Amino acid sequence: MNLFIDIETVPSQHPDALATVALNIRPPGTLKKAESIAAWWANEADQATQEAWRKQALDGGTQGEIISIACTDGDGRDWVACRAQGGDTEAVLLQSFIDMVEGWTQAEAVQVAGRASAFPVDDHFPVAHNAAFDLGFLWRRCVVHGVRIPKWLRGPMARAGWDYGDTMQVWAGYGKFIGLDALCSALGLPSPKADGMDGSQVFDRWLAGDCDAIARYNLQDAQAVAAVWHRLQLVGAV
Repeated sequence: MNLFIDIETVPSQHPDALATVALNIRPPGTLKKAESIAAWWANEADQATQEAWRKQALDGGTQGEIISIACTDGDGRDWVACRAQGGDTEAVLLQSFIDMVEGWTQAEAVQVAGRASAFPVDDHFPVAHNAAFDLGFLWRRCVVHGVRIPKWLRGPMARAGWDYGDTMQVWAGYGKFIGLDALCSALGLPSPKADGMDGSQVFDRWLAGDCDAIARYNLQDAQAVAAVWHRLQLVGAV
Protein backbone atom coordinates (compact mmCIF):
# COMPACT_ATOMS: atom_id res chain seq x y z
CA MET A 1 0.00 0.00 0.00
CA ASN A 2 1.25 3.48 -0.85
CA LEU A 3 1.24 5.93 2.06
CA PHE A 4 1.34 9.58 1.01
CA ILE A 5 2.66 11.45 4.02
CA ASP A 6 3.23 15.03 5.13
CA ILE A 7 4.25 16.41 8.51
CA GLU A 8 4.29 19.82 10.19
CA THR A 9 7.06 20.67 12.63
CA VAL A 10 7.95 23.24 15.31
CA PRO A 11 11.04 23.98 17.41
CA SER A 12 11.66 22.13 20.65
CA GLN A 13 8.96 22.70 23.24
CA HIS A 14 11.14 21.69 26.16
CA PRO A 15 10.86 24.35 28.91
CA ASP A 16 14.61 25.05 28.70
CA ALA A 17 14.82 25.04 24.89
CA LEU A 18 15.12 28.78 24.38
CA ALA A 19 17.59 29.19 27.24
CA THR A 20 19.72 26.36 25.84
CA VAL A 21 19.82 28.02 22.44
CA ALA A 22 20.77 31.34 24.04
CA LEU A 23 23.89 29.75 25.54
CA ASN A 24 25.29 29.23 22.04
CA ILE A 25 24.40 32.63 20.57
CA ARG A 26 27.34 34.81 19.65
CA PRO A 27 27.69 38.21 17.94
CA PRO A 28 28.64 38.17 14.25
CA GLY A 29 32.36 37.79 13.69
CA THR A 30 32.33 40.97 11.62
CA LEU A 31 31.83 43.03 14.79
CA LYS A 32 35.22 43.96 16.22
CA LYS A 33 34.70 47.06 18.37
CA ALA A 34 33.65 46.58 21.99
CA GLU A 35 30.86 49.15 21.71
CA SER A 36 29.46 47.44 18.58
CA ILE A 37 29.47 44.06 20.32
CA ALA A 38 27.78 45.54 23.39
CA ALA A 39 25.13 47.16 21.20
CA TRP A 40 24.48 43.82 19.48
CA TRP A 41 23.97 42.08 22.81
CA ALA A 42 21.61 44.83 23.94
CA ASN A 43 19.57 45.18 20.76
CA GLU A 44 19.84 42.05 18.63
CA ALA A 45 20.72 39.05 20.81
CA ASP A 46 17.11 38.24 21.73
CA GLN A 47 16.02 38.25 18.09
CA ALA A 48 18.99 36.11 17.10
CA THR A 49 18.08 33.62 19.83
CA GLN A 50 14.48 33.46 18.63
CA GLU A 51 15.58 32.92 15.03
CA ALA A 52 18.01 30.16 15.98
CA TRP A 53 15.36 28.46 18.11
CA ARG A 54 12.75 28.58 15.34
CA LYS A 55 15.19 26.95 12.92
CA GLN A 56 14.96 23.79 15.02
CA ALA A 57 11.70 23.09 13.21
CA LEU A 58 13.86 22.26 10.18
CA ASP A 59 16.66 20.36 11.93
CA GLY A 60 15.39 16.93 10.89
CA GLY A 61 14.12 15.91 14.32
CA THR A 62 17.14 16.29 16.58
CA GLN A 63 15.51 19.06 18.63
CA GLY A 64 12.50 19.98 16.49
CA GLU A 65 9.15 18.31 17.10
CA ILE A 66 6.23 17.06 15.00
CA ILE A 67 2.88 18.64 15.78
CA SER A 68 0.80 17.33 12.87
CA ILE A 69 0.86 14.25 10.63
CA ALA A 70 -1.32 13.68 7.56
CA CYS A 71 -1.61 10.55 5.45
CA THR A 72 -3.71 9.37 2.54
CA ASP A 73 -3.60 6.13 0.58
CA GLY A 74 -4.67 7.98 -2.56
CA ASP A 75 -7.71 5.75 -2.79
CA GLY A 76 -10.20 7.45 -0.50
CA ARG A 77 -8.72 6.95 2.94
CA ASP A 78 -7.41 10.07 4.67
CA TRP A 79 -6.07 10.62 8.17
CA VAL A 80 -4.72 13.70 9.91
CA ALA A 81 -4.05 14.66 13.52
CA CYS A 82 -2.67 17.89 14.95
CA ARG A 83 -1.75 17.95 18.64
CA ALA A 84 -2.49 21.10 20.57
CA GLN A 85 -0.23 22.76 23.12
CA GLY A 86 -0.86 21.10 26.44
CA GLY A 87 -2.71 18.24 24.73
CA ASP A 88 -1.39 14.90 23.52
CA THR A 89 2.35 14.41 23.58
CA GLU A 90 4.43 13.96 20.45
CA ALA A 91 4.88 10.29 21.38
CA VAL A 92 1.11 9.80 21.46
CA LEU A 93 0.79 11.46 18.04
CA LEU A 94 3.48 9.20 16.55
CA GLN A 95 1.93 6.06 18.01
CA SER A 96 -1.53 7.07 16.80
CA PHE A 97 -0.18 7.46 13.28
CA ILE A 98 1.56 4.08 13.31
CA ASP A 99 -1.53 2.39 14.76
CA MET A 100 -3.69 3.98 12.06
CA VAL A 101 -1.45 2.64 9.29
CA GLU A 102 -1.56 -0.86 10.73
CA GLY A 103 -5.34 -0.58 11.05
CA TRP A 104 -5.64 0.33 7.37
CA THR A 105 -3.56 -2.67 6.38
CA GLN A 106 -5.52 -5.07 8.54
CA ALA A 107 -8.79 -3.75 7.13
CA GLU A 108 -7.46 -4.24 3.61
CA ALA A 109 -6.36 -7.79 4.47
CA VAL A 110 -9.83 -8.61 5.78
CA GLN A 111 -11.41 -7.23 2.61
CA VAL A 112 -9.09 -9.14 0.28
CA ALA A 113 -8.38 -12.36 2.15
CA GLY A 114 -10.94 -12.49 4.93
CA ARG A 115 -8.50 -12.21 7.84
CA ALA A 116 -6.46 -9.37 9.32
CA SER A 117 -3.23 -11.41 9.47
CA ALA A 118 -3.24 -12.25 5.76
CA PHE A 119 -0.61 -9.63 4.94
CA PRO A 120 2.27 -8.26 7.02
CA VAL A 121 1.23 -5.06 8.77
CA ASP A 122 4.40 -3.25 7.66
CA ASP A 123 4.01 -3.91 3.92
CA HIS A 124 3.86 -0.26 2.88
CA PHE A 125 5.60 2.15 0.51
CA PRO A 126 5.79 5.68 1.93
CA VAL A 127 5.81 8.64 -0.46
CA ALA A 128 6.41 12.30 0.40
CA HIS A 129 7.69 15.52 -1.12
CA ASN A 130 11.30 16.00 -0.01
CA ALA A 131 10.75 12.62 1.59
CA ALA A 132 14.13 12.37 3.31
CA PHE A 133 13.04 15.28 5.51
CA ASP A 134 9.56 14.02 6.45
CA LEU A 135 10.43 10.35 6.81
CA GLY A 136 13.75 11.05 8.51
CA PHE A 137 12.01 13.39 10.96
CA LEU A 138 9.42 10.73 11.78
CA TRP A 139 12.11 8.10 12.29
CA ARG A 140 14.24 10.27 14.58
CA ARG A 141 11.31 11.38 16.74
CA CYS A 142 10.26 7.75 17.15
CA VAL A 143 13.80 6.97 18.31
CA VAL A 144 13.78 9.92 20.73
CA HIS A 145 10.52 8.77 22.35
CA GLY A 146 11.15 5.03 22.23
CA VAL A 147 8.20 4.46 19.88
CA ARG A 148 8.42 1.19 17.98
CA ILE A 149 9.53 1.97 14.43
CA PRO A 150 7.58 0.12 11.73
CA LYS A 151 9.58 -1.77 9.10
CA TRP A 152 8.42 0.53 6.32
CA LEU A 153 10.00 3.57 8.03
CA ARG A 154 13.62 2.82 7.11
CA GLY A 155 15.42 5.79 8.58
CA PRO A 156 18.16 8.08 7.24
CA MET A 157 19.97 5.27 5.39
CA ALA A 158 16.90 4.49 3.27
CA ARG A 159 17.15 4.71 -0.52
CA ALA A 160 14.85 6.86 -2.62
CA GLY A 161 13.00 4.83 -5.22
CA TRP A 162 13.64 1.63 -3.32
CA ASP A 163 12.55 2.17 0.28
CA TYR A 164 10.37 5.21 -0.37
CA GLY A 165 9.10 7.52 -3.09
CA ASP A 166 9.97 11.21 -3.37
CA THR A 167 7.94 13.41 -5.71
CA MET A 168 10.54 16.16 -5.51
CA GLN A 169 13.42 13.90 -6.47
CA VAL A 170 11.50 12.17 -9.25
CA TRP A 171 10.79 15.55 -10.82
CA ALA A 172 13.87 17.62 -10.03
CA GLY A 173 16.57 14.97 -9.72
CA TYR A 174 18.98 14.12 -6.95
CA GLY A 175 20.09 17.13 -4.91
CA LYS A 176 17.71 19.53 -6.70
CA PHE A 177 14.69 21.31 -5.23
CA ILE A 178 11.18 22.22 -6.33
CA GLY A 179 8.38 23.19 -3.97
CA LEU A 180 5.23 21.09 -3.90
CA ASP A 181 3.05 24.07 -4.85
CA ALA A 182 5.28 24.90 -7.84
CA LEU A 183 5.21 21.27 -8.99
CA CYS A 184 1.42 21.13 -8.72
CA SER A 185 1.22 24.32 -10.79
CA ALA A 186 3.52 22.85 -13.47
CA LEU A 187 1.36 19.73 -13.71
CA GLY A 188 -1.96 21.61 -13.68
CA LEU A 189 -2.98 20.16 -10.33
CA PRO A 190 -4.84 22.04 -7.55
CA SER A 191 -2.59 24.05 -5.26
CA PRO A 192 -2.28 22.73 -1.68
CA LYS A 193 -1.74 26.36 -0.63
CA ALA A 194 -5.08 27.58 -1.99
CA ASP A 195 -6.25 28.58 1.49
CA GLY A 196 -3.34 31.03 1.77
CA MET A 197 -1.38 29.11 4.38
CA ASP A 198 2.20 27.91 4.02
CA GLY A 199 4.80 26.22 6.17
CA SER A 200 6.27 29.47 7.46
CA GLN A 201 2.99 30.19 9.27
CA VAL A 202 2.59 26.83 11.01
CA PHE A 203 4.39 27.58 14.26
CA ASP A 204 2.64 30.90 14.88
CA ARG A 205 -0.75 29.39 14.00
CA TRP A 206 -0.02 26.55 16.38
CA LEU A 207 0.88 28.96 19.17
CA ALA A 208 -2.45 30.69 18.47
CA GLY A 209 -4.28 27.38 18.92
CA ASP A 210 -5.37 27.04 15.29
CA CYS A 211 -4.97 23.27 15.03
CA ASP A 212 -7.93 22.90 12.65
CA ALA A 213 -6.28 25.13 10.04
CA ILE A 214 -2.95 23.33 10.43
CA ALA A 215 -4.59 19.92 10.07
CA ARG A 216 -6.45 21.05 6.95
CA TYR A 217 -3.27 22.46 5.41
CA ASN A 218 -1.32 19.33 6.36
CA LEU A 219 -3.85 16.98 4.76
CA GLN A 220 -4.01 19.10 1.60
CA ASP A 221 -0.25 18.69 1.22
CA ALA A 222 -0.50 14.91 1.62
CA GLN A 223 -3.30 14.78 -0.93
CA ALA A 224 -1.24 16.92 -3.32
CA VAL A 225 1.67 14.48 -2.98
CA ALA A 226 -0.69 11.64 -3.96
CA ALA A 227 -1.99 13.59 -6.96
CA VAL A 228 1.54 14.38 -8.17
CA TRP A 229 2.70 10.78 -7.70
CA HIS A 230 -0.24 9.42 -9.68
CA ARG A 231 0.36 11.96 -12.44
CA LEU A 232 4.01 10.97 -12.70
CA GLN A 233 3.00 7.31 -12.87
CA LEU A 234 0.84 8.01 -15.92
CA VAL A 235 3.92 8.94 -17.94
CA GLY A 236 6.13 6.20 -16.52
CA ALA A 237 8.27 8.51 -14.41
CA VAL A 238 7.88 6.30 -11.35
